[in-house]
Amino acid sequence: MFPSILTTLLLGLSTLTTTTTTASILPPHQQNPLNPPSRSHTSTPSPSPPPPNPTGNLASALQLATSEIERLAILLPTPSNPSNITFTFVNATVLPPTGGTVLLSSVVNFPALIGTNVAMAMGFLNACGLNTPHSHPRANEFLTVVQGRLHAGFILEGNPGSAGNVVGTDPASLEGTALVQVNTTLTPYTGTLFPQGTVHFQFNPECEPAVFAAAFDNNDPGRTQIARSFFSVRPDFVVGAALGETIDAKDLEGVRGHIPSAFAELIEECVARCGL
Repeated sequence: MFPSILTTLLLGLSTLTTTTTTASILPPHQQNPLNPPSRSHTSTPSPSPPPPNPTGNLASALQLATSEIERLAILLPTPSNPSNITFTFVNATVLPPTGGTVLLSSVVNFPALIGTNVAMAMGFLNACGLNTPHSHPRANEFLTVVQGRLHAGFILEGNPGSAGNVVGTDPASLEGTALVQVNTTLTPYTGTLFPQGTVHFQFNPECEPAVFAAAFDNNDPGRTQIARSFFSVRPDFVVGAALGETIDAKDLEGVRGHIPSAFAELIEECVARCGL
């Protein structure tokens, strides 16, 4: 009897050992979730999930919308709540010697414009402030003054010969010839058009702030700063040649260090006149 009992016990222990060993090497999908193998208490913490991005999620959904009905359902899940189609232009007030600020609503910060051909900007020019020459490569701009007075202008596209002798024009015949500039003075509720891609500017000649609203026919109009773009060209001899060798290469860095990124510092003659 004893040998039988002993044999049974030994067989049971052998089976238990085999089962335990087998469980420890089984692939995860074959292991019993109710009785997982033992693991070390040391573990690597899971990375924190990224913070929610409601604007990004909304933009992604709008880009995938297949109809206007679907688009509006995404924008207005609760029609009584218009927050997704409302944009607030906040005047980020700046003080002299900064010339002012511009706030643009585009697809970058206002997803409701996805699927449309519009964008909008509000400009706040301090007294004597200049919105330096720039262009919008993808949009026409219709600018209207709502407060104060502005001088504005843009440069007309030149004839092919103005590019040099690429079409057989003698460059010497073009020396001293400026491209045509269109100027206008805008008072409250007066607007003007800046055609797509043209170099243009606005200047507040008054001693009080001015405000303008600008509409674009593209939801991503873009903005190219003319001086900053031109003087960013490398190597220096390219800029020097484009300027007719009128500036030494060693002086270019000094020029680059004084170019404003957007609004220029206040215009000195105007500052003196206004006593600012």
